[in-house]
Amino acid sequence: MNREKLDTIPTGKDPFSVGQLIPGVTTSTPDVGGTQVMQQPTLQVHGSSNNDNVFMVDSVQIQHIGFGGNQTGFYFNDGLMEEISYQTSSLPAEAPVGGVQINMIPHDGGNTFHGTVFSTGANSGMQANNLSQDLVDLGFKAQNRVDTVYDVNATLGGPVRRDRVWFFGTARRWSANNFLGNTFTSTGAQAIDDQHITDATIRVTWQATHNNKFSFHYDRSIKWRGHRPNNWLSASINDPISDVVQTTQLNYIGEIKWSSTIGRRLLAEAAMFTLPVNYTLGFEPDAAPDTIATFDQVRSVISGVSPRMDTNSARMFTYAGNVAYVTGSHSVKIGTQVRTGWSQELFTMHGDMLQIVNNGVPNSVRLVNTPSGHKEEGVNAALYAQDSWRLGRLTLNPGVRYERFVMSIPAQSAPAGTWVPARDFAAQDDIVNWNTVSPRLGASWDVNGDGRTAVKGGISRYDRLEGITIIQPLNQRFIAFQVCPWADGNNDLVAQVSEIAMARCTGSLQPSLGNVDANLKRPHQWEYTAMVQRQVGATTSVSVGYYGRQFGDLYTTVNAAVPPSSYAPVVITNPLTQQPLTVYNQDPATRTSVRNVVTTIPSLNQHYNGVEFQVNTRLTRATFFGGFTIGSDRGDQDTASSCTGCGSDFNNPNNLINNNAAIGFDSTYQIRGGWTYRLPYDVQFAGSIREATGLPLSRVYPVTTSIVPGLTQVTQNVQVAPRGDFRYPWQNLVDIRFVKIVRAGSLRIEPTVDVFNLFNDDAVTSAVTTVGTSLGRPSAIAMGRLVRIGGRIAF
Repeated sequence: MNREKLDTIPTGKDPFSVGQLIPGVTTSTPDVGGTQVMQQPTLQVHGSSNNDNVFMVDSVQIQHIGFGGNQTGFYFNDGLMEEISYQTSSLPAEAPVGGVQINMIPHDGGNTFHGTVFSTGANSGMQANNLSQDLVDLGFKAQNRVDTVYDVNATLGGPVRRDRVWFFGTARRWSANNFLGNTFTSTGAQAIDDQHITDATIRVTWQATHNNKFSFHYDRSIKWRGHRPNNWLSASINDPISDVVQTTQLNYIGEIKWSSTIGRRLLAEAAMFTLPVNYTLGFEPDAAPDTIATFDQVRSVISGVSPRMDTNSARMFTYAGNVAYVTGSHSVKIGTQVRTGWSQELFTMHGDMLQIVNNGVPNSVRLVNTPSGHKEEGVNAALYAQDSWRLGRLTLNPGVRYERFVMSIPAQSAPAGTWVPARDFAAQDDIVNWNTVSPRLGASWDVNGDGRTAVKGGISRYDRLEGITIIQPLNQRFIAFQVCPWADGNNDLVAQVSEIAMARCTGSLQPSLGNVDANLKRPHQWEYTAMVQRQVGATTSVSVGYYGRQFGDLYTTVNAAVPPSSYAPVVITNPLTQQPLTVYNQDPATRTSVRNVVTTIPSLNQHYNGVEFQVNTRLTRATFFGGFTIGSDRGDQDTASSCTGCGSDFNNPNNLINNNAAIGFDSTYQIRGGWTYRLPYDVQFAGSIREATGLPLSRVYPVTTSIVPGLTQVTQNVQVAPRGDFRYPWQNLVDIRFVKIVRAGSLRIEPTVDVFNLFNDDAVTSAVTTVGTSLGRPSAIAMGRLVRIGGRIAF
């Protein structure tokens, strides 16, 4: 995606909304007019997982080793990008994983001064209503919709010293304030998610000598989110004061890069990169400091204050270098990449407790071991070698990658709280120590020797991108709580110590520590590709390809203290089919037995098979790119990832019921594409299309003691249909843009009109999956048709 396409095709102007136009790419949250760019949705392609994406700036990986390993914690300034490169298959050995690889190539300045100013926006009056009667009949009282959305972006670049030093700077402010679908405050008003991001970037490039170039890059980003739902409890109704305010204390990208031409055939590069993150999910400013959060578990209402405040911080450092040797028939590259860093969360609560009521009547309290939190650290180092070797009509692309990943928990402490004393915890080193080797081989055959027809194929092994969150269960500083009866003797709805039955508390203020299997393997996958590509005429290429993917060594957390033999079969009636369904009751003797272990599960698997047709053409007045994908992504899955309320414990046979099913963002049919067309009178018409089968849905049935008398688990959620037997509706999103180009001397002025979701599609994107009276009730749909007015000035 070069700068011309980024400026012409209507998108939300971030790498994720642009990536949704790539053939084969699926996402859980389709963007309409920039309404979703305040969060970073996950992209999957050809059966890849959430942990198979790589984000790079100037060819350097920027994802944090902390969190889940697949996040950056950073939002990108569109004005910085000269182009965004997307790779989705047959990635070389320098690529760590095998999903969507996004490389954001920045501007470098240049010998002439140049700049742009871009602005666009819309408000609620510029959006169509797509709330149909059918949706209302399903219980969807108010659709998710726009309040205001805007984007302002300016750039300036040029020489500091001609032919030697250049600069490029850009500043951006963008916002999306959206009303949440079917979500209301305690006053009955529709809840709003209000947020904005401010970014400023400066980049300096120095041509030190004829053969040596240095670049210096600093990018500072600040995010504010006024009403983010709390991270601990979910409720149908949130008092606005019980949300949290997200503020950014520190968030920037810093990079130094050197590139050199050593002789005629030898090239070298080295880079150092850092990405610190500090942000707080704090109490709303109007919340009284002595107010204790209250959760009405019958009405599903949180009031008073957010149950918890989170302070998040992380540090990441990347060191990368490579040497390339290029001849007429060979292009050999050898390199290394090292990522090191840590992540930390700190938790605090008002009163170190949560009050629980039933229809306003005091019931119990959660006593929590706050102040608490966790900190983990890791080092991920890699060596790789790859070659591109031309032998007549045959080109071979072999490669191999070695990785070592070590995870540890450093020594840490926590101060005293209301219910716990000050605590100190010793370090735990080398909890996970993975060493893996991933071979890759690609080949291309020029059939006729004229460069017009090529047969391509490849076999590649990739590790899964992992983060240090998998060792969190071993952290002794983690959050834990007791549940204690509460009798409000003075009827003031404030729990005092004298009103809490401390002797009848259940649970523990000590975290229930898990373990990591000493033989835990790093998950991996094999990708298989085969393609025929044909050039038609001078400017058009078409292709058809097969894509296959097979996962292995997947892991989950099991309760080793309760083996499968501890469950007895019980036959109930499946509420969907009215047919017999076998569920399993846990042996009462094991009710309190817990020994959680993160372990590799051989039966966990995932496999994808698909065929994709692509076309790319560039005509005199028009360009078009697009594709049609047919695919299936299935396997035996970690139930917790697709079944709300279900567990990942594969010792519990309830979690294996209907478990072989559609996985991830499985979408059987997809159409993706974009176009530009130059009309008379310097008018451009551009657009994009995103058509796709709806994503798979689960059907979850809460089995209780009223269904199985004597059920030990109290409530056991089971899947009563394979995921994918039910799906969200077909998605039909078409966006168009009209641009009028006006030239005035060196100025180029481009007023624009965008129309997103042209046909006002109302496909449901989120709904209740629990079998009961609310089954199928939507909680979000595609944003209604949105008209956005803006413009761009360039010089």
